[in-house]
Amino acid sequence: MPKLRLNVPGLQKANAEIFERAALGVAGVRGVETWSNRAEIEIEIAAAEKALRTALAEAGFRIAEGPRTTTLRIEGMTCRSCEITIERKFREMPGVRKVDVNAAKGLATVVTDGDPDISLFGEAIADGGYAIRGSEPKAASSERPGFFRLAGLFGLVAILGALLDKLGFLRVGYQIDGSAGFFSALAVGLVAGSSSCMAVSGGLMLSTLPKSGIGSASLVGRMRPTLLFAAGRVASYAILGGLIALLGRALTPSPIVMAAITLFAAAIMLVMGLDMLGLAPHRLLGLLPRMPKFLAHRIMNADGMADASMPALLGAATFFIPCGFTQAFQIYALTTGSFAAGAAVLGGFAIGTVPALLALGWASTLKGSLGRFFFQFSGALVITLGLFSIQNGLTIAGHPLKFPGWSLQAAGPVAADPNVTLAGNTQVIKMKISSQEPFYSPSDHFTVRAGVPVRIEIEGVGSGCRSIFQIPKFGAQVALVDPVNVLQFTPDKPGEAVFSCSMGMYRGTLNVIRS
Repeated sequence: MPKLRLNVPGLQKANAEIFERAALGVAGVRGVETWSNRAEIEIEIAAAEKALRTALAEAGFRIAEGPRTTTLRIEGMTCRSCEITIERKFREMPGVRKVDVNAAKGLATVVTDGDPDISLFGEAIADGGYAIRGSEPKAASSERPGFFRLAGLFGLVAILGALLDKLGFLRVGYQIDGSAGFFSALAVGLVAGSSSCMAVSGGLMLSTLPKSGIGSASLVGRMRPTLLFAAGRVASYAILGGLIALLGRALTPSPIVMAAITLFAAAIMLVMGLDMLGLAPHRLLGLLPRMPKFLAHRIMNADGMADASMPALLGAATFFIPCGFTQAFQIYALTTGSFAAGAAVLGGFAIGTVPALLALGWASTLKGSLGRFFFQFSGALVITLGLFSIQNGLTIAGHPLKFPGWSLQAAGPVAADPNVTLAGNTQVIKMKISSQEPFYSPSDHFTVRAGVPVRIEIEGVGSGCRSIFQIPKFGAQVALVDPVNVLQFTPDKPGEAVFSCSMGMYRGTLNVIRS
């Protein structure tokens, strides 16, 4: 119900009961609160306001004309773009002084000159799929899936993931070497677009873009956020790829920075995935980073597309999200020394991933029961990807999660490792990149002694995230760009150290024991 805030000169504690009795005697009035010289009245329908004013006048009270504050509950809001869209619609209406919309609470507070016509506010936002339903806090979504539907959605995600993994789509190998150019990078992008290497970027897009096109009647309008996301991604990859070629490793994040970025992206994905399923608490949504409203209003296009730049900025930011193929091309770009060459390979790769992004974006525009199912399925998928990203981020940082009954380390007593030999005073580990487990043949578990130098000889040119081999605990890292790559370091203390690819997807353990 709308709330009317009235200036009532002479209203005091002594006559408040008379005021409240007169107001509550009007049909449609559901609640009254009074203070000195002012009152707040919950009124069911706008038509009851005239009768309310008459009743208060007959009781001896005068309503002072001036700015009126009305609080409305609006259904259909989901994000900051909805807030900006509704605020702009309301601000265009005559007599409106101020508007503040909160999507998390589902409320809009409007300050007007004189009495507002609630029906006109409803008509102004109806085309966008919004409706005014009173002033109560937003109720739980009627679209929230039940337990069995949630189990089915996550089960479907698991089955689809297992199928894609069995078919080899989630583990893609593709060599990136001196022959890399625009068209070869484009081909890699087409392959990577259907693999797990696009999981984080695609998940972020799914978690935000389905809401950005709400209210557009045409497919092109609903696809516009996806197109902006893809355009921002391609532009940033081309420009920053050229800069990397000129500036060297300055734009290549360290493992700690990569871990932080991965975990931050995972947190966003988890919250937005819960929101897509109608399970995210309002306070949790409020913690998400958002563009300030004053800036969003400034950058809005003339046609009223809210936060038009945000999908493009998000797409541009994916350049810094850990992706094996991106990092492989970044490393290759370092060797070119040419802005054009760096821009060509990274821009070409980004263009190659566009078809997959467009397919996801198109699916998110589906309407009706099919659209609702895909939206909820996307929420389950985004949450799943977010959980995997947390584990990957922790692995990159050298601290993966361990679950009861499961350990990265092989069971059994500590003993000399037959895969570790001694050459003088150096422990030597020879391994080979493999497409099947163990991914670092002959084993993903090695035992060495603390305080003794270690030399790891890795056979094979890496691809994607496997272009990097790293041991975060000891700050050791090597690019797998030669037929045989050598990494040397000295483990300074006993304990378990994780080694992995740059994204933490292919991992194993180095068990360091006392000498």
